[in-house]
Amino acid sequence: MALEMGIQGMGWEIRTGPYTDNAGERKKKREQRLRQLVASLQSGSLDAARLAFSAVVSQDEDLAHNIHIAHVGTALQSSNLSGAWRCAQELRPAYPWAFMPLPQHLSHAPVVTPQPQAPRSFTDGLTGRLFDLIA
Repeated sequence: MALEMGIQGMGWEIRTGPYTDNAGERKKKREQRLRQLVASLQSGSLDAARLAFSAVVSQDEDLAHNIHIAHVGTALQSSNLSGAWRCAQELRPAYPWAFMPLPQHLSHAPVVTPQPQAPRSFTDGLTGRLFDLIA
């Protein structure tokens, strides 16, 4: 009986693993992460490049084991941004779309004007909790 429960538990973990969404969604997310990595390497921001690299390797199992991505990570770890950019060029034959600029209407988010903040209520975001200040 316990053996059956263990097998059912394994089956549940497999179904809820990182590959539960469809292949199209995985491809879209991979494209987005790689574009962010390339853009951050081009921008010259070491911290942004490190964050983008971390997102790539933590969210995409296939790219986490890619030798060229590993070389980019090694260069970023030693704070060598230009070296990371040179290593990223090795990804161009396999992922040429990551190096192409997005069309102008897609590359920038629309400008959002900040709305004035409403005054905070007495509960200050603690919905459903009232405090008795008289006691």
